Amino acid sequence: MRWHDQIARIEVELGELEKLLEPAIRDAVVRAGKQHGFRYITLDLAGYRTGSLNEVLTGRSLKLVT
Repeated sequence: MRWHDQIARIEVELGELEKLLEPAIRDAVVRAGKQHGFRYITLDLAGYRTGSLNEVLTGRSLKLVT
């Protein structure tokens, strides 16, 4: 989980993304995030990657291909 002010950004291995979308698990994660004071609980669709917190600092980001 990465902390961005009022946003909790959750990163998991790509193979685990689907599990977090199961209703009971999703609800438990949202509830826990709200209990810890986060306004938004988000799931990073790029998955877990080392150094992703530094992307904000370096200006690196994923670009959408259209």
